[in-house]
Amino acid sequence: MGTIEFEGIQLNYEDHGTGSPLLILNGIFMSCASWTGFVETFSQHNRLLLLDLVDQGASGKVDYEYTQELQERAVLAFLDHLGLERVSICGVSYGGEVAIRVASHHPDRVAKLILANTTAYTSCWLRDIGHSWERAMSTHDGHVFFATCIPIVYSPGFYEANYPWLSAREDMFVTHFTPAVYDAFARLTRSAETYDERANLAQIAAPTLVISSEFDYVTPLANQRELVAAIPAAAHAVIQDAGHAAMYEKPSEFASLVLGFVNTDTASIAIS
Repeated sequence: MGTIEFEGIQLNYEDHGTGSPLLILNGIFMSCASWTGFVETFSQHNRLLLLDLVDQGASGKVDYEYTQELQERAVLAFLDHLGLERVSICGVSYGGEVAIRVASHHPDRVAKLILANTTAYTSCWLRDIGHSWERAMSTHDGHVFFATCIPIVYSPGFYEANYPWLSAREDMFVTHFTPAVYDAFARLTRSAETYDERANLAQIAAPTLVISSEFDYVTPLANQRELVAAIPAAAHAVIQDAGHAAMYEKPSEFASLVLGFVNTDTASIAIS
């Protein structure tokens, strides 16, 4: 675990293992700690880099509004700090949006790109989901936050089968989340409201895998298909019977897709 200073903000990160570097960018409610269960698997053959973006996890909280352009700069500053010219990036949801910005605006910095449960723009659907989340966050009440923000993140089957685990997470929100945490979530949500990278998708040069889920109600499957159609030679995998938080619902499938894509040199495979 370490920190870097970025424009007066302390960014928290973790650096595990050796090999080809793989940077994971978090979903909006996630942090480096969200990946604890994946560290051993993801760092077995790769240098796994985890980064809390501005207002996320253990990174610094700000007192002003911003757009995802700030997070794009933060990622580039982090790579420069580590002396890394190119890395593979796996971006989940909000982190995928930031990854798209990095890959389309700075294609020389991205070796391979994985976009999990993300979108190229904030649709009216996603914008209004964000507005409902903001209203819940403004209450600073863990029960309200859970009831409003969490059910839509999971598939109905997973939610039903894992309700005790989810209830424990609600208790954790109530116990540990402070008003500052909720205010940071709200700023993160607002930072994506004007996000629209559809015109820049063709600039992505890195081999790209889009990972979707059958029951993603936050960034629906149709949004994933738009990404696949617009990014040059993008591959597409759909995880069945999973919702927006596919990495938690189907961790083995998620890890297999990410690591298989990052570590396979398809250019060397000849079919005769």
